[in-house]
Amino acid sequence: MQCIVNRRAQFLASHRYWLPELSEAENMAKFGLSAKFPGQGHNYVVFISMSGELDEYGMVLNLSDVKHIIKREATGQLDFSYLNEVWPEFQQTLPTTENIAHVIWQRLAPHLPLVRVQLLEHSQLWADYTGEGKKVALTVRSHFSAAHRLAPNLSAEKYGKCTRTHGHNYHLEVTVEGEIDPRTGMIVDLAAVNRVVEDYVLELLDHSCLNEDIPYFAESEIVPTTENIALYISNLLRSPIHDLGVNLSRVKLFESHELWVDYNIGETETSLTVATHFSAAHRLAHPNLSLEKNLEIYGKCGRVNGHGHNYHLEVTLKGEIDPRTGMVVDLGALNRVIADYVLEPFDHGFLNKDVPYFAEVVPTAENIALHITNLLRSPVEELGARLHKIKLTESPNNSCEIYCTQSDTNTVNAVKSEPVLV
Repeated sequence: MQCIVNRRAQFLASHRYWLPELSEAENMAKFGLSAKFPGQGHNYVVFISMSGELDEYGMVLNLSDVKHIIKREATGQLDFSYLNEVWPEFQQTLPTTENIAHVIWQRLAPHLPLVRVQLLEHSQLWADYTGEGKKVALTVRSHFSAAHRLAPNLSAEKYGKCTRTHGHNYHLEVTVEGEIDPRTGMIVDLAAVNRVVEDYVLELLDHSCLNEDIPYFAESEIVPTTENIALYISNLLRSPIHDLGVNLSRVKLFESHELWVDYNIGETETSLTVATHFSAAHRLAHPNLSLEKNLEIYGKCGRVNGHGHNYHLEVTLKGEIDPRTGMVVDLGALNRVIADYVLEPFDHGFLNKDVPYFAEVVPTAENIALHITNLLRSPVEELGARLHKIKLTESPNNSCEIYCTQSDTNTVNAVKSEPVLV
């Protein structure tokens, strides 16, 4: 089974949006404050995602080696630089967030099995490049505050306080896709995207009661769950985003930092993610290898008494939205499954000693995520949904993802199907 590992890095750099063939007035009109001399700067954060099979040591790649490659080939050259001049690629095409992500991919691709480069200019704007020519995804983040309640036909005994009118600070991510302009480095006028989101979504939904004030919900039996709100927003945005010359790719809506929905345009299913955490100790060492060999392979992680992490776990399901409840799955039942199968056995334990599976299997983040995948797959199916992804974050710099395909599901015994160190 393929596993994706993510490595975080950062660099500080300045840049300026300025085309010499345009006058000062034309540059200011086109790029606004970004055209001002001598430029502006950002604390860029980049996530490099790589894919592969787990090796005999429970890893896709040695992330210490990955860290040095990223620094040598990319961030070490970009840090504290003026981007317009540091690489020749930025002299022909401006160093926009989209283009920087694209060029970092080109620099790293000969050395790493890349699947995605994600570059954050700041917390409200980032680009994703996945190696498809000049096509880049650009995401803008915003928020609105609104009230809602679950429909009166749903059981208050089962759904509790959610059947009463309550509210959330919703966080909205809108992702568009397009091709990089060979001169400006942009896929779209970013200000125009933000205006569309403001005019079509925020102005309408902010400080409203969705059940009463929004005709889409007030004049129908559609329940304003996070799933249905995300679907509604995607319908509002699709046409005006297309008019800007790019395509709406995804709408991601956070009800809280522990619950969000992804609606990918063109798909019939909706993704629901719940986030949780557990605290655990582990040691990266195989009992059949010497201390010296384990330290050679795992470094400090192989020390005899172990170490620990606050693991952040994201469980993503896919399914159809139930027309009666407006939900992909019974959220309460899902949380109980995660608590029973993962949190109870893992939290505040020493994985090598307290979880029988890891007595012989090295508890790398990759192997932990893979084991959680196999623990949850069948119980999630019994709830009427399909497990899509497990993401486990071990530290701010390192995380991994396991995607569950239909061909993986229940074809063999879950434990025997996991790659392990033998």
